[in-house]
This record gives sequence, structure tokens and C-alpha cells, in this order.
Amino acid sequence: MVVERPDTYQILGNIYRGKVTSILPGLQAAFVEIGLDRTAFLHASDIEPSVLLNEDDELLERYSRNDPSKRRAVVRIPIEKLLEKGQGVLVQVIKEPIGTKGAKLTTQISIAGRFLVLVPDADFIGVSKRTKDLKKRTRLKRLIAQIKPPGVGFIVRTMGLKVSETEFIREIHLLLDQWRTASDEALKGTGPKLIHREMGITTRVIRDLFSEEVDEVYVDDEDDYKEIQSYLAALSPDLLDRVILYKGNEPLFDKFDIEKDLERLLRRKVWLRTGGYILIDRTEALVAIDVNTGRNVGKHALEQTIYETNMEAVGEICRQLRLRDIGGLIVIDFIDMQTAQHRKALETSMYKALAADPTTTSATTLSKFGLLEITRKRVRPELQEFYTDVCHACNGLGWVFSPETVTTRMDRDLRRMTSRRGEVRFAVHPAVAAYLMQDSARIKHLLETEHKCTLVIVPDEELDQDEYRFLDEGLDPGAGKK
Repeated sequence: MVVERPDTYQILGNIYRGKVTSILPGLQAAFVEIGLDRTAFLHASDIEPSVLLNEDDELLERYSRNDPSKRRAVVRIPIEKLLEKGQGVLVQVIKEPIGTKGAKLTTQISIAGRFLVLVPDADFIGVSKRTKDLKKRTRLKRLIAQIKPPGVGFIVRTMGLKVSETEFIREIHLLLDQWRTASDEALKGTGPKLIHREMGITTRVIRDLFSEEVDEVYVDDEDDYKEIQSYLAALSPDLLDRVILYKGNEPLFDKFDIEKDLERLLRRKVWLRTGGYILIDRTEALVAIDVNTGRNVGKHALEQTIYETNMEAVGEICRQLRLRDIGGLIVIDFIDMQTAQHRKALETSMYKALAADPTTTSATTLSKFGLLEITRKRVRPELQEFYTDVCHACNGLGWVFSPETVTTRMDRDLRRMTSRRGEVRFAVHPAVAAYLMQDSARIKHLLETEHKCTLVIVPDEELDQDEYRFLDEGLDPGAGKK
């Protein structure tokens, strides 16, 4: 799922003229100012030396730009020999700022089109790994070699595997015009600045996802509709009639129940059709997914029930990874299976499902404990981070202190008081007040007897459940506040 708001435009793919602010030899990385709130991060492995060094530099003699096998040696060149503080550098964002981390950059510039990706600083031709047909790969490479200008490279995208020479020519001209405009902009003025903005979300979705397999695209904004029509008219005019301008009175999200789907995507528990469910939990280091049989009691033997639940979970897990845009390390705890054939079938099914994911993924085999590890490329904050904030009541813990625990904390605060008064007034959450007053205020009376005072309990809905306040000046020792 792709989400964007007017105040949070995506910068992934943007090209900037940046300025190196610091170099960290110990990390083999540099921080680059590109005009954002935070400096961006550039690692040595993402630097193309030929863009930065002169042709007579001795470092360039160590590798050949046109030999991919030798290009890997680039990462061994110390970053302090590639960059210097204050140096200007042309960079592209390859990873959005996430959390407290700034954007990640590369000097290996590319501009993506619908069918092709332009790589302006490398004279080579590549073909999407989605096709294993060697004859098709060879044919496409020969075709692009005949129509592209020298000195630049192109990669044929998955969407371009079935298009004609005319469509390739149109896009080559379009991409080259964009690069010329960006190059000219980079030469103007001084200091960090944006020189090429990636397409907006509307055109970007059409470019990357709209294909012959899509029957209809609904758009509820006339300006967006015109933008899509203009883009498709230049590259894929045969798809124009599949784009529909929605003019209904009912909001588009309501008509197709999108709002309900969004709410479900933020839930921890996802139910499976057979009655089983998966639990999705994020930690600092990884995302943990647990598979359970739930209400699925099965019709046959236990092993068969477990196998069917696990197999159904595979498809739903991969779907959730795409919809929530979950990236990083993912650990899946499948229900233990005894049969080796079932374990092998589960692995095969998972690998096949992951292969259909447009985002780069990698998976291990199933461990003896039923765990399977996946890495999925993370280039932007996932859906949960985009739609939600950390809970101010629990600070991301997912739990708050129970009324019993809050009462115990109140008891300790009363013990800390050096002066006693006949009446002590507490403001507490209504749930805590209900606990203190239950069973004819038994807990309240116990506290009063213990501390030789009279407690006045004032329910306050403004407080979180694990917060409370002393309402008398000079009595609050501060322990009741989070």
C-alpha cells in the first residue's frame, strides 16, 4: 500500500546537489546536507568513484567501470579518499528518513520510467530478474543497444518485458530529457538543493503498478485524473479507457470499504478464513509474526489441521507484508509440524509467495523450532508508523499499570509523607476509583487504617489509568506522575 499526505511528500528517488558536512572513517560513511531538517547518510559502498574523481586519479586504475565483477572493489576504497568535508556531491535518496535516522543516499543516480530505468553514469544494459528466459533477455538487450545513445545505461523493468520498440523509444527520450533538465539545474547557483523530484504519488502508482492485469482505476480528483491521462497518453495510450473519474456522491473510500480495510491493517490480530489467526508484533530489532490455530479445530487429524493453518497463513502473511509495507527482519513462528513433507511444502509455498513481492526479499529455511526468517527491503516508514503515534499513556509498551498496581504506588507515596493530615485528597482515573471503592470501599479503608488518615478519592477522566495526583498543596511527593 502506498500512502502520502500533502505535508509529508515522499523524497525517495529525489536527486539533490548536496554538501559533505562530516566524514566518519570508522563507519566508512559521510553525512551530507541536502536541504532537509536532518543531514542524510552516505555509505562508502553507495559511492561511484568515477563521478567524484578525475580520470587520472590512481584509485580509478584499480577497477573498470564497465566490468561489474571489478566494480565490487569500489567498497574497499576508504571514504576519506573519495570525499572531503565541504565537497559538493550529486546524490539520490534510496531510503526515506525513518524514526530518528535521516535519509540514506547514493551517488549512483538512476531515473525510473514505466518500462526502463535510466542509469546516466554507466554505459550498460540490464534486464529485470523477473524473467529467466535467456532468449528474451538477449533480445531485449540487443533492442535497447540499437536505440539508446552511447554513454548511458538502461535497465528494462518488469513492465517493459512485453512492450514494443516504439514504446521503448518514447520513454528513452522522456528519461533523457528529465536527466538533462536535472543536470542543468545542478549547475545553477550554489549550496544544497533539490534538482530532480520523483513523480508524485498519483503518477508513480500508475507507473509502477498499473498494467494489463488491472481492469479499472478509479480516481476521485479531476486534476489527478488529467495527470494520469496525460502520462498514459505519452506511454501507454491503450490503457486510457481503464482510468475512470469517479463522480459519485458517496466518498470513494466508503464505496469500496477502504476505510475499514485500513483499520484492519493496523490491528495486531489478523483472522484467517478457516478460523486460525496470526499476531503481528513490532520490536526495535524485528517484526515477530505468530501463527495460531484459533477456532480452527479441523476435520481430520491434528497434524493435518496444523498444516492447513500454516499453509493458509503463508498467503496472508505475505499479503500483510505488502499492504503494511513491513521491512527489515521478520521472524515467523509457525505451528510445529512433525511431517518432513509438510515442512518442505510450507517452505516452497513461502518462497513462491515472496517471489511475487515487488520489494526485494530473502528467506531462510524452516528451523527445527518452526521459525522462518525473512528480510524485506525497507525504504520508507511502514503503514503503522505513518498512521499512528506512540501511545502517550503507555509510551509504546502496549500495557498500562493495573488499578491494583496504581493503588500500591499510592500506598508507597503515603508512606513517604513526613507530615500527616487528617484528610488526603487523590485525583485518580475512574478505573482506579472503582477499584478503591469496590466491596464497600474495602481497599480504601485498608489504606486509611494503615496510614491513619481519611482518603478522599476524586475520579478524573483527564488522567491516564496509571496516573494520579495529590490535590493538597505540599503533599505530592511526585511518585504518582509518570
